[in-house]
Amino acid sequence: MGFTVVCVVFLLGLCFVGVFVLGMLFSLRLWNDAREDAMYERLKEEYYKLAGFKHEGDPEPYVPRPAVLSRRKTPRAHRILPGISKLDRMLREGKRGTIMWRAGDNNKVG
Repeated sequence: MGFTVVCVVFLLGLCFVGVFVLGMLFSLRLWNDAREDAMYERLKEEYYKLAGFKHEGDPEPYVPRPAVLSRRKTPRAHRILPGISKLDRMLREGKRGTIMWRAGDNNKVG
């Protein structure tokens, strides 16, 4: 009987610790989502201020969602069209340019 009680208490303690850890992971996820939303709202306000948005009738600027905030991205999602990585490299080097591709270029990695 003593061994059974010890096993039951141990398993209950293990279940409580597991539920606590799952609850902490869930609350951490909620905390990060709230923080990311606050960062996005702050970025949105900055974009609106830079664009000169003052009245309701003014055109609203497009505020892109930063890549840091998007967790659900696949690695390939960074280049929507082929050649975008090449254009990105050119822009970082301070060059300007136009990249053209055909529909068949979608199958090529680049």
